[in-house]
Amino acid sequence: MTQRRLTLATLAVLALLAAGFLAYRQFLAPAATVSAPASGYAGQPTLGREDAPVKLILFENFLCEHCKAFEESVFPRIQRDYIDTGQVQAYYVNLAWGAESATTAGLAGECAYRQDERAFWEYKRALYAAQDDHAGAWAGPANLVAIAESVPALDAAELRACLADGRYLSEVQRDLELGDRVGVRGTPSIVVGTQGFEAPSYETLASAIERELAGGR
Repeated sequence: MTQRRLTLATLAVLALLAAGFLAYRQFLAPAATVSAPASGYAGQPTLGREDAPVKLILFENFLCEHCKAFEESVFPRIQRDYIDTGQVQAYYVNLAWGAESATTAGLAGECAYRQDERAFWEYKRALYAAQDDHAGAWAGPANLVAIAESVPALDAAELRACLADGRYLSEVQRDLELGDRVGVRGTPSIVVGTQGFEAPSYETLASAIERELAGGR
């Protein structure tokens, strides 16, 4: 009987942990924020047609290894199937959590964006390609500038100066505040319509997009 009680108690604990994990993996973002990206996400880097019927918000961190995996395996397919076809417009929000180098990398992203919005998305891909540890040793100013040199549309010298004077640190902080308002608890978190998903597969994200394209049904 004691063993049975222990087994039942163990199963109950595991069930609670599983429920907590699922709650963590998927959060419901405030509809008022998500449904009005033109105002709620004004000033963020965008990719895709402004009149696209579905808005997709990417909450990421350049030091996050799961973000790297998402960017390399999921996002290119979403871009090909939905962004490049005019059905989705993507917004990017960087959440510089953790090490100081996360803030430095986030600042580099802001500097790139202020130079050239399209080049920002190339620089973002290059940053994730260069990521070799989530502790952020790779994301020092010199390496961030060197990575910028691989993006033809970016002026690496200007990005170096931008990093040195920290001119867009307030924008890095603004992104953190935006993540807090939406209720993001982990990265990558992707918002589609009024639903948010953490580290979704292509199939999960495509299904959410298709529901939005069908009018939320």
